[in-house]
Amino acid sequence: MNSIRCTLALILCAALPPLAAASDAAPIPLATFFKKSATTGATLSPNGRFVAIRKLSPQGRTMLTVVDVAERTPRAIANFRNADVDSFAWLNDERLTYTLVNVDHGGEAGKPGLYAINRDGKDRSFLFQTRVRKRSFSESDMVDHNYQSDTYVHGFPPADGESMIVLANYPTGEQKVARLNTRNAGTFPLPAPSGTYGWLLDARGALRIAVAKRNKRVVTFHIDKDNWRELDNRDENAESSFDPLLYVDDQLYVSARNGNDEKSVHRYDVARNAIDPQPLIGAPGFDTDGTFILGDKKMLGFRFTAESETTVWFDDRMKAIQKEIDQLLPGMVNRISRGRASETPYVLIDNYSDIENHAYVLYNTETKQQILLGETTPDIPAGRMAHTSMVRYKARDGLAIPAFLTLPNGVDRKKLPTVVLAGPQPDRRGGGWEWTAEVQFLASRGYAVLQPQPRGVAGFGRAHSRAGINQAGRAAQDDIADAVKGAVAAGHTDPARVCIAGTGYGGYAAMMGLLRDADTFACGISWSGLTTYQNNPDDGKLKDIKRPLLLAYGTDDEAVDYKQALAFYQTLKAGNPRAEWLEYTSTVDDWKTQKNRIDLWQRIESFLARQIGAK
Repeated sequence: MNSIRCTLALILCAALPPLAAASDAAPIPLATFFKKSATTGATLSPNGRFVAIRKLSPQGRTMLTVVDVAERTPRAIANFRNADVDSFAWLNDERLTYTLVNVDHGGEAGKPGLYAINRDGKDRSFLFQTRVRKRSFSESDMVDHNYQSDTYVHGFPPADGESMIVLANYPTGEQKVARLNTRNAGTFPLPAPSGTYGWLLDARGALRIAVAKRNKRVVTFHIDKDNWRELDNRDENAESSFDPLLYVDDQLYVSARNGNDEKSVHRYDVARNAIDPQPLIGAPGFDTDGTFILGDKKMLGFRFTAESETTVWFDDRMKAIQKEIDQLLPGMVNRISRGRASETPYVLIDNYSDIENHAYVLYNTETKQQILLGETTPDIPAGRMAHTSMVRYKARDGLAIPAFLTLPNGVDRKKLPTVVLAGPQPDRRGGGWEWTAEVQFLASRGYAVLQPQPRGVAGFGRAHSRAGINQAGRAAQDDIADAVKGAVAAGHTDPARVCIAGTGYGGYAAMMGLLRDADTFACGISWSGLTTYQNNPDDGKLKDIKRPLLLAYGTDDEAVDYKQALAFYQTLKAGNPRAEWLEYTSTVDDWKTQKNRIDLWQRIESFLARQIGAK
């Protein structure tokens, strides 16, 4: 725990005994890593006088509370026995929106969807039902910490401060851009080009940019004096020429490669239909995919992830505050924000690192007072966590592949048993410089954790992404095996004690690793893993796996087909007595206790100990 968290928790840090060496201290209980999270998000109201906080309720559900920053009095405004609050955002100083997920029977919440409510808990309105995201029985309850960036995905908010701009379904079957009244759920269509699915509002809340899909082509429009004019027209499968990010002061900002390997942020001259060749923001080796941070009428900064998350500030005051807080909390990612029309000296700090999960702190820039609003995993001491670093290694064809490496504390970091965690999606990062339960749990048990980002994963430039086209189970799989060779050559990994594991596509990669690289991987683990992917002709050979394999699936799993997975296991087991099967059924109680997830990781811990644990 860092000094500020210690002070704010009213603990006298100087009086605490020093942490015992990892080898001498009792292991942190497994359930502590995987239980439901305590505090998972906070955001300031536009005037900076209130903060909305997502917290764990006494009933074991995720609720939404509002705190008056002057009086420090919390009020629960969305607290249900049968549902969890997911995303949330301020509409104005008096009203918020939130979404409900995991809705069950026998409680106050009626159905999943988007709601609006006053900050005093009154005048709640159901706006529309949202699509239920497919999930696995083993999925973490950890909600996305990027929910704040969703607020500005379409630029500035509407001028009235109460409505939302949405894609509304009409009786004709057509979807239209419309203004949604958050009091009565009524919609009013806006004059946007047909087929529009993306848009940007300017600082006055007016619609200025529209992105439409027409006849398998993506068309970008700009409106000036009530006339929509085409800026860009391309095949939907073509490499993007640019993606609109923000429209402010009659200036368009876009994400574009502009002839380079990496995406950068550029100005776009709408009058000349031309991209400024000089990037405004760029990071060698990384695509600068991110979100603008906005004030009331102007852009303040831009936030994106390279090796770790970073913020580029254009606003001098925010830049100075960031420097002050980074000096106060060195070695951390300090994600700061303030009300977009703030009337107070308060900023909100979302503070985290590779060894510390998120904490939310109100910071008074005048008095320097710090107020701890909550921590995501307050029971886990940072001093016993393991650091993560980003490395790059050479694949067999010479392509540089990034990976995240976490080495356990308190042990000799040579020839360690190693768990390779394959990412759950082939085109998205499967790791990063941040605290994650799975990684830190494995490291706490003495395992090195390697998270390769094989070809096909987005965010590391066009060449890296395109090299993965149609390479799942092929060259992308080779990249995972080559990561192990790199870790062995560096001296971190014992080549005889390597296990590959993952969920979703990562589970498929784990099984494919046992098939293609049985000399590299001593065992495999797949929970809610795919058993086929993109009709790979080698998929049928997965039933020839001979290495120890632990399979875990949910009977009501929405992410994969349970019956297909069971049939796969039964055929595999006939020729591999070392294949093991775990089966789970989700219940209302499980959403609150994370019982299935905790049991799964107890079984994984036991399996790893038997297969590659200490000699």
